[in-house]
Amino acid sequence: MEPKRLNKFISDTGFCSRREADRLIEEGRVTVNGKEPEAGIKVTPKDKVRIDDQLLSVRDEAPVYLVLNKPSGLSATADMEVRDNVVRAINHPASLLPVGKLDREDEGVLFLSNDSDFVRKLTKMDTRLEKELIVTVNKPISSDFIAKLSESCASFEEGTPKKAVINKEATTRFRIVLEPGMNHTLKKTCEALGYKVTFMQRVRVNNITLTKLQKGHWRTLTSQEIEALKQISSSKAVTAPAKSKQDYKGNTSGLNRAATEKGAYQKPGKLGGATETAGAGKRIGKSRPATAGSGKGTRGGAKGPTGRGGAAGKPGASRGGSKPAAGGRGAAPKRSSKR
Repeated sequence: MEPKRLNKFISDTGFCSRREADRLIEEGRVTVNGKEPEAGIKVTPKDKVRIDDQLLSVRDEAPVYLVLNKPSGLSATADMEVRDNVVRAINHPASLLPVGKLDREDEGVLFLSNDSDFVRKLTKMDTRLEKELIVTVNKPISSDFIAKLSESCASFEEGTPKKAVINKEATTRFRIVLEPGMNHTLKKTCEALGYKVTFMQRVRVNNITLTKLQKGHWRTLTSQEIEALKQISSSKAVTAPAKSKQDYKGNTSGLNRAATEKGAYQKPGKLGGATETAGAGKRIGKSRPATAGSGKGTRGGAKGPTGRGGAAGKPGASRGGSKPAAGGRGAAPKRSSKR
């Protein structure tokens, strides 16, 4: 392994993010070979890096890129001090990190990878990802609320204002498409308009949907999906011109026209041609060893004829440190709160 900057080395162990690693270094809690590190130091696996006397190590493992249909009750974090986190539930041999944020009570598309650069860059470019969400609120939805929410999420990139597409699906439920550059803080925006979000499901991110991916199951991303996400993570964000809501002269009647163009969102495409070799439909739970370089490491259980696990089992207890279990499909952990 080539020498790495100390903060990246710490991040690659899954201990914390680079920013948090920088803070720990500044606080004097990190040592390299028993000494306080110099600024800009680079380390290798041969060096002994400790945080508060805890020895860290980076495993030389093949890159892994997964998509999980996250169930409610799991925390989207790699922090092992947090109960019922997604990394522990998947119990994958790789040192996975979740991409972006998805609240414990929310469900849907969540990416995970052991490629720390990919995770960091894609998390930073979160608003460059197009997302489709189904949202339930605490009271009946009015046409005024839909119009105001659509405008509040509008994008002003390249000087062309564009509202979010919103379709009312039930008395208290709506579907919304947030395109790149739009306001993605949906819960706060709803609260500002007098509505509280009681449930949220992220059904699509770009062209990656929950099609054929049951709740609590995961699969390996295809090479085309990985490449598309890497292009987004490496791109530069477009700086939107400074505009206020008063500058927006859009007609709310345009929402109806936009809704008629929404067919592609109502019938999302297949998951990039996912097959058994892509790890389709693995259930969070038990594991079996990964084959180096294959990208098919499973903690979702041994594959059956359909690429899914067999009998039910308990979720794994740790990331990479658990003993490989016999093939099986583990049940999603029960909902609980942070410790």
